[in-house]
Amino acid sequence: MSECGGYRQLQLLQGAGLWYECCEARSDSSIYLSNLQTHADAALSRYRDYLGHEFEQVWIDCSDGLHADAIAALCGTVTAGGLLSILLPAESNAMSHRMERFAAKRFAESGTKTQLLVSKPETRSVNEEFRLTNEQSSIFNALTQSTGKPHGTHIITAERGRGKSTLLGQALASVEDQSSIIVTAPRKANAKILLQQAPEAHFVAWDKLLEQPGNSEVTLIIDEAAGLPLWATEQLCQKFTPWLLATTVAGYEGCGRGFAVHFTDWAKKTLPQVSVHQLTQPLRWPANDPLEQWLTDTFLLNEQPVTQFGSRESGTFIKHASELEEGMLQQCFHLLLNAHYQSSPNDLNLLLAEAGHKLAYQSLNGEVIAVAWLMNEGPIQSPLKEEIRQGQRRPKGNLLPQAIGYFLQQDWAMSIRWLRVARIAVPAAKRRRKAASELLAEIYRWALDNNYQMLGTSFAWSPELDNFWRKNGYSLWRLSSRIDSVSARPAAIYAQPLSSESTGLYQVCQLLNQWGHNQLRWFSGGKEMLRLTGEHSEVRAGLIQAYRDKTIPFDAAHFALAQWFYWQHSHHPLTELLCHSSTTLKHLGEYWGGVSQRQANENLCKEVRSLH
Repeated sequence: MSECGGYRQLQLLQGAGLWYECCEARSDSSIYLSNLQTHADAALSRYRDYLGHEFEQVWIDCSDGLHADAIAALCGTVTAGGLLSILLPAESNAMSHRMERFAAKRFAESGTKTQLLVSKPETRSVNEEFRLTNEQSSIFNALTQSTGKPHGTHIITAERGRGKSTLLGQALASVEDQSSIIVTAPRKANAKILLQQAPEAHFVAWDKLLEQPGNSEVTLIIDEAAGLPLWATEQLCQKFTPWLLATTVAGYEGCGRGFAVHFTDWAKKTLPQVSVHQLTQPLRWPANDPLEQWLTDTFLLNEQPVTQFGSRESGTFIKHASELEEGMLQQCFHLLLNAHYQSSPNDLNLLLAEAGHKLAYQSLNGEVIAVAWLMNEGPIQSPLKEEIRQGQRRPKGNLLPQAIGYFLQQDWAMSIRWLRVARIAVPAAKRRRKAASELLAEIYRWALDNNYQMLGTSFAWSPELDNFWRKNGYSLWRLSSRIDSVSARPAAIYAQPLSSESTGLYQVCQLLNQWGHNQLRWFSGGKEMLRLTGEHSEVRAGLIQAYRDKTIPFDAAHFALAQWFYWQHSHHPLTELLCHSSTTLKHLGEYWGGVSQRQANENLCKEVRSLH
């Protein structure tokens, strides 16, 4: 295969007419994703189903909005000499301009054009495809140490198309006794190439695997590990003996780079004999492929630290991402990616395309030492506001006013302007120097100057994060009874009013501060802590009424019900059960003789109505 002939090509179109004309001429070895066209192969949301596959042509219809995660993921399925074609939204924005700008740059440098593929690309035979490169062979030898048996724990990272699944499959196929080895992945399709080379391999879905009893005699392989919740990967590695864990570092969901940082740190502290390997040589396309370079530039997927800072400015700044020079944007975005392992390319799309999103950052001589992602939220107009409070609607966006309006039944929260700190990050080497706290203080002043009424944030609760936000003036308002499937921790909402102490809004916030404080004490100390929560609460009364009316679910009303039964119905048979924070509808179903959770909820609602 000639290097130039193997380069993949890119087609960016805004005219629907030309797009449909091109689609009609697409090859048989292609995939077409669209949310609007019924004759497409799948909706954009199904892009994960095609990971691990290979296509000569990939067609992505983004006319109703850019889907950066799908583009980043499916770009890696395009084979050498193939084509990625994207229908852009009719109305251009900073993200689509960025896509076009880097396309012009990268394809001009390579001497190819962003146009329709007309010649069929050369392909490798199956035997050639599965032949290991020198780089793969070197890692392969370390995996078994030439003994034919799994040895140690190995974390393998690579960008797309580097052959990590091929390497895993060859390593598994070389093991003399495969009966005690289990393969898992976010989806079975993700492990397609691995399983092709080791057809006797035993695949088990990761959630089913978690339900099995632990067994150190079972050896574990996880492909596309970043697609699993971090807590699940850690549990699997403790239940079984981990051998190979591979992930893509330029991710699409759950950014692999962030996962690699967090998981590798945990593995080295927890597991014996941990080795980390990186594959760099592309196999599905030639080196210096312009399409891969375009993808990396456009969506900032380069895992190398930013060294070119551009201007050497110092100070604190709050700007829209589109206003930042490239070096500063790269620093801010990479810092957010590495600090939050569930980041994705679509985050950059939101920062560039959404007017209500801003970046607050502190820089010293051009180097970013703290960054926060800010989002405008509220006010929400009627009648949507009432539909949200009643649980009839939950439109996208406005997380804080919607959550507080519904789960805490605070109608006023949907009528004011919020500034949400969606994320905040500081480089590891510069933590514990108060940079994040100084940035939050600047955000507070900026929010006051720009007529916001509330500051807030939401995250997976932990004692360390609780301490940080409290020190910076934020108070806990709500701690979810449900455990988040990604973090394995409850979601928390913290808020800080921007009004003076004499206002009615400030007084309401004080009530919610106390409510959240009491709820946390109950979560930590159980029934005995309820005696410290007080007999009366306006918040509690509103939540119990909403539960009686079937407006909010049991988990949203549980703390209110626990307080109410404790103080006003202490001798009721249900009181002891409801006063424990760990009680669920399943437990209540058992109390009523094994009825369903739905029936248990109905029974409890009736009981509350009869007592109210």
